[in-house]
This record gives sequence, C-alpha cells and structure tokens, in this order.
Amino acid sequence: MEDNQENVNVVSSPEENTSNGNKSKMSKWEIIAYSCGEIYGGGYAALLGVVLTFFLTNLILVGIKNAEIYAAIIIVVSKVWDAISDPLMGVISDNTRTRIGRRRPWIILGGALVPVAFAIMFLPWAKNIENQGLRIAYACFGYFLLCTVNTISQVPFMSLSAEISSDFKERNKANSIKLLFSVAASGLFYIIPAAATEAYSAYLTNTDSMYGRINEAGFFLIVAVLCGVIFGVCTCLTGIFTKERIPYDKSVKSSFSFKSYAVPLKNKSYRYHLMMYIMAFGCYDFISALVLYYVTAVVPKITIFGMTMSSLFIVAPMMVMAAVTYPINMKLKNTKGKQFAYRWGLPFYILGAIGLAVFPNTTNTNISWLLIICACIMGIGFGGAQMMPWLVFPDTQDVAELKTGVRDTGTYSGLMTFIRKIGTALAQSLVLIVLACVGYSDFYNQQVASNPEGGIIEFPTKITMAIRIMFAVAVLVMISLGIWASLKYKVNDQKLTRIKYFLEKQRAGENDTLTEEEKQEREALLKELG
Repeated sequence: MEDNQENVNVVSSPEENTSNGNKSKMSKWEIIAYSCGEIYGGGYAALLGVVLTFFLTNLILVGIKNAEIYAAIIIVVSKVWDAISDPLMGVISDNTRTRIGRRRPWIILGGALVPVAFAIMFLPWAKNIENQGLRIAYACFGYFLLCTVNTISQVPFMSLSAEISSDFKERNKANSIKLLFSVAASGLFYIIPAAATEAYSAYLTNTDSMYGRINEAGFFLIVAVLCGVIFGVCTCLTGIFTKERIPYDKSVKSSFSFKSYAVPLKNKSYRYHLMMYIMAFGCYDFISALVLYYVTAVVPKITIFGMTMSSLFIVAPMMVMAAVTYPINMKLKNTKGKQFAYRWGLPFYILGAIGLAVFPNTTNTNISWLLIICACIMGIGFGGAQMMPWLVFPDTQDVAELKTGVRDTGTYSGLMTFIRKIGTALAQSLVLIVLACVGYSDFYNQQVASNPEGGIIEFPTKITMAIRIMFAVAVLVMISLGIWASLKYKVNDQKLTRIKYFLEKQRAGENDTLTEEEKQEREALLKELG
C-alpha cells in the first residue's frame, strides 16, 4: 500500500482478474436498500450523541463520586481500541474476496450483531450492581462491544459509498437520497431515545417530563430493543440488496500497519474533506452531549405551548429545518458546488448557537418560543454541513486512485470512521471533564438524595455558566474551521469528469496512449488535488 507510481495500472478492468466490476445501473429499489444503511449510520450517532453521556453519569453510574470522570475514561479508553479496529476493519474488507463482494459480508454480519450489542450496552438494571468497580467495568465493556459492532458494519458501509457506481453522477444521486434517510434517522433516533431518557430520568428523580415517566423496562424496550432491532434490520437490508460496482484486482492485498494511518493523509483533497466532516459532525456531537444538561440545568423553568422544557424543543426544529433546506442544498450543490452548499448556512449555525447560549431561564411564556427560533436558525446551517461530506468522500477516492493506482477505500473509510469517533470522544469527554470541574454530578447526587419529593433542581451559576459557554464556544470554533476547510477543498464536477476519463485509461493500462497535453493535464490535476 505504497504511495508511488509503481502502483499505477495495478487496477485492472472488469474483464481482467477483477471481482464485482458491475457496470449495471442502480435501480430505485437498490438505491432505497442502500439508503437504509444510513438509518443505522445517522441514527446511531444521534442516539449516542444525546444518550451516552447522560446515561453514564445520571443513570448507570449514578451515586458514584466523580461519575463524569469515569464516564470520560470509558469513552476515551474505547478509542484506544478504535485506533486499531477501524483501520484494521478497513484493511480486512479491502482484502475480503467473496462472491458477493468485499464490503457486503461485513455489513450483513455487523447488522446481525447490532441488536445484541445494544441490549448489553443499555441494560439499565446494571445500575443496581452494588460493587462500584464492577458497575464501571460493565459500562466499559458494553460501550466497547457497541463500538466494535459499529466498526464491523460501518467501515465497509462507508467504503460502499464510493463503490456503488463508477459514474460519479449516479453515485451522487444515490448518496443524495441516502442523505434524506440520514436526516430523517438523525431526527427520529435523537427524539425517541432523548424522550425515553428524559422519561426514565423523571422516574428516577420523582419529577415530571413532557413524556411522563417510564421505568427500567420501558427504557430498555425503547432504546435497546426497538432502536437496536431497527438498526440491525436496516443494515442487513443494505448488505443483502446492494451491489459493488468498482473493479478491483484480486491479486493486490493490503496489509495492516500503523503506518497505514498516514497513507490517506497524503491525499490533499481527503485531508480537507476530513476536516469538513469532523468539524461539522464534531460540533453536532458536542451539542448532542450538552443538550440534556442544557435543558435540565440551564433552562428548566421554560415552558413552551404549556409543555415543560425538553430537548425536543431544540433538536426537532434543527432537524426540521435541515430537511426543509435539503432542496436548497441540492440546488446549490449542482450550481455552486458541494463546498459552497456545505458552508453557505454555517453563519446561521453560529448565530443560533449563541442565541441558545445566552437564552434566559425564564417563566415568561411570551418569549419562551424564541428558543425554538434559535434552534431553527441553527438548523439552516446544520443541513448542508451534515449532508455534503458524504457526497465529497467518494470524490476523494477517485483522486486517490488516480494518484496511486490503488482503490483502498476501506483504508480511507476506516481512518475516517476512526477520526470521527475520536472527535466524538473528545467532544463528549470535554463536556464531562468541564462538568466534573464545576461539580455537576456531586451537586446532582446531593440534590436527589436530599429531596425525595422531587422537583426542579436549582443548579448553581458556575454549572449553568459552564454549559452556556461550552455551547457557544464549541460551535464558533468548530464551524469556523469547517468553513476554512471548505474553501481549501478544490474538487468539482468539471474536474471529476476529467478524473473519470483518466481513471478509465489507467484501469485499462492505456496511460501511454495519452497525448502530451493530456499527460500535462493529468499531472496538474494530481498536483492540485492529490
């Protein structure tokens, strides 16, 4: 897996010792089956983003001193394994040789294991384990297993986005439809687990929530069983009914080493795409990790339309606006490019986040509805930032193959998945560490223990101010970096048309038939993009 010219022409044509070089067009049913995989991809991130830190600190580790620190350690330790498992899974799928392809067997296997991993992770009765060390160990094991199962299916699934078609226009169409599923899944599987978590938390603290109260069994059935089964079935559908169409040479195998981490980073376009992706989704992870703390500690007195405060009033408007702006983003993608579609709404993202960060904890119903307006403003920018990185990734793989002659998409997707997880872990851990520094869990545990009658907890200013500052600063910094990366990313449809032409020549071993002008054009493209 060396980045040099000796690898050029190593990818043969579909007729020359290749597997799954399928030139057929994607049917609408295959596009739907492919898009179903994003129900797990988008839904999993949304679910964990809103539930994980709150589940660890307020539910399974409740009563343990410095619960935030233990939760942060659990999240960070799992990334040590991800540092190995994600790139390794990429290499494994690159080297897989089966009748149905390289990616699909692992997508099916991972999908089958998803319900099992969810059942183990979100078993709420684990909070009854008396030995605190065993309780922490159980939480660590459950999250470790959940991350591993996610890796098994999601690294190959991400690779599949670049291999469902050799025609970048058809590929863009399929991935654009997949994004609709992603937006819907992100909203649905944020709201459902968040509602279950808030209702379970109300049950534990003897308070009220707009969703009522549910006990351990109700929480388990909603978050673990319902979500886990839906994720597993949708992932299996993708693995069973989606084809792989990009040809690859059976004789070429990749090998795993820590040096392989650096190979994708030599691709200039991939580096900028990676930053666009991490900044957009890292910001989303940060907000998701904060939002339940925000609604319970910062603005618990707000009522909207007669209903008590809930994360629903923030997330639902964001997701609705992301869906509403979908046609706008697709239009801008076609007319102004993917980079512009990514960044045009991001200033709104920052503006809305600042509005939420400074919003007063008020009982005045005349202004409480403005909180929804702030969330809607964030959603305008969220849509493009969430959608475009998925459409950009396959383009970076065309650039990589033109540069090296090898299409190690699994290696690239493995690194991308790993860095996303690192970004998520850093966002969640930073939230937990800051909360630990201001004494969140100690104060929360004291209030619950001293007030069995329940009711709204009045958090001290140092806690509420820490949450407000994190909300505003995280969005401002990460979104600004995402805008910068989008300005540096230079791949567009015109260049992709020429890259496709040069790739066809390269795969057929016809580089020597290029004219002198074409050779110069090819080198210029590689210098600018590779």
